[in-house]
Amino acid sequence: MTYRPERTMSGVVRLHEHGGPDVLQYELEQLGEPAAGQVRLRHDAIGVNFVDTYFRSGSFPLRELPAVIGGEGSGVVDAVGPDVESVSIGDRVGYYFSLGAYAERRLLAVEDTIPLPDDISSVDAAALLAQGLTAWARLRRVHPVQAGEVVLVTGATGGVGSLLATWAQHLGARVIALVAGPDRVEAARALGLKHIVVAATGELASAVAAAGGGVDVFYDQVGRATFAEAVSVLRDGGTLDLLGAASGEPELDVAELNRRRIRITRSSTGEHLPDRETLLNASDELFQAWRDGVFGTRQVHTYPLSKAAQAHHDLEARITGAAIVLLPDGTEHPVRLDE
Repeated sequence: MTYRPERTMSGVVRLHEHGGPDVLQYELEQLGEPAAGQVRLRHDAIGVNFVDTYFRSGSFPLRELPAVIGGEGSGVVDAVGPDVESVSIGDRVGYYFSLGAYAERRLLAVEDTIPLPDDISSVDAAALLAQGLTAWARLRRVHPVQAGEVVLVTGATGGVGSLLATWAQHLGARVIALVAGPDRVEAARALGLKHIVVAATGELASAVAAAGGGVDVFYDQVGRATFAEAVSVLRDGGTLDLLGAASGEPELDVAELNRRRIRITRSSTGEHLPDRETLLNASDELFQAWRDGVFGTRQVHTYPLSKAAQAHHDLEARITGAAIVLLPDGTEHPVRLDE
């Protein structure tokens, strides 16, 4: 008898062209057995991150279409490929960046898997890993934050920013959250942040002075809209980490920044997680921070996988909170924004 690998019908969200949220189409596919070095993962939860919108729109063009986007998820291994020994069927695992996440089931390289402790739910893992490991890379590798330092964070109520700001504050830094408007102040307070300034009010310089002087490190996720104001309070010899540019790329006066001996950095999270040992150690530290309540209460907004287009629309319209997760259709959703 000829062996035929099991083929499992699975829901998947695929894009056949770049564009707006409506290019995300829910389809069915047949998924076969994992190859050598792979596992097959049955997703419990799939993380949605702002970078997904760049892959969808074509800002980060994909090599081939049609394609499945999304880089973060968690679930249960239901098959393993030949020679895979470190992961077994039934194991709960997550991953933080491997394209192809918008699917009920997927094939995944075993080296990308992160074992999930029993006290970390799949939804929490999918809402935490990519953003949390990005925050870890900034705080531990880009600029190892020390107690007493002054840290400025823009986008501090967003996904990465909320983790970055609260974690830096937990490490003993004096964190200043520069928020876009008065409507974001309450969200920043709810995170437990102590120093909150609304952009373009003229209050940033006095807040920095009250915190102890010039800013030691500026983690910038907003870019053009707040850059000039924020960089003006960065002390000479400080660090400028260009983490994102939600409002557009800032205009850098490189000569002036060099004169002020400001260290300019721009790097991906993966550059700071070069091997599996580092990845697992960073994940352990992230999970412990979550257990310790470092990040406060993060509301996770969930959508059915088939409503991924709506999730993208709401994400870009800024009507969701810091964390968005897709759940396989038919899963109970604790918080629904897709109605």
